[in-house]
Amino acid sequence: MNDALKQFLYKANTRGYGSTGVDEEKLPNGEHVIHFSDDDYEFKDVYYGGEPYAGQEVIFAQGGRAIWAMQYRGFVVDGEELGPIYEFLGKVLTGTEVGLPRGVDGFADGDFSYEFKMNGDLDEFSANEKILRGGKVVYAADFLGGLVDTRRED
Repeated sequence: MNDALKQFLYKANTRGYGSTGVDEEKLPNGEHVIHFSDDDYEFKDVYYGGEPYAGQEVIFAQGGRAIWAMQYRGFVVDGEELGPIYEFLGKVLTGTEVGLPRGVDGFADGDFSYEFKMNGDLDEFSANEKILRGGKVVYAADFLGGLVDTRRED
């Protein structure tokens, strides 16, 4: 993944889920759509849920061709209160770094801490994130992602 695309993903993440002023559309069928764009790229995050949730992020180049995607599914452990966990997740996601598809491993706030493990790089990866409260896992999610449409036979 080139540096410009990494920078764009970073900007999209800091303006996505959990950010103030996020451009999110909520549809009657339970679909949520988050948009972000600049002059070169467009980011679209479509997710379903509630609890548990699943979705996909896609980055499009000018002209509308998909060039990067990430699928995900996550959940809060049964019996845990959703609000504080998702509030913490919003802080994690908007506090990311360039080169990461999600938050920074080791981020902590109050009783909550965040773990992020990634195999590969943004070109092709699998990943897992967990939120712990007082050392106990209260949330988990899995991810698959990378570049798409890098070779084509027209």
